Amino acid sequence: MSNLLENPILRPHEITKSKHKEPKTSSILLTSLAITMAIILLMYSGIWYSEGIMKQYSACRDKIIGFEQRGFYESPEQLRLALSFCNTK
Repeated sequence: MSNLLENPILRPHEITKSKHKEPKTSSILLTSLAITMAIILLMYSGIWYSEGIMKQYSACRDKIIGFEQRGFYESPEQLRLALSFCNTK
């Protein structure tokens, strides 16, 4: 019995199939393309988000500078305080 377990019987007319298949070139290319597209989309969304924040900050700053030119702020400290409000948004 132990001889059968140690030495498997060779059957030349049977073809053995592997349980794990090798990845095909097309699946590797599709996976690489999907990863690349995901990275590009993340980069564009990051740029779009940061551009929106910069425009919002710029609009806030321009509004406060306009108020300063009209004389709404009596001291530079009040202006700095108002400009710090734009940073918190």
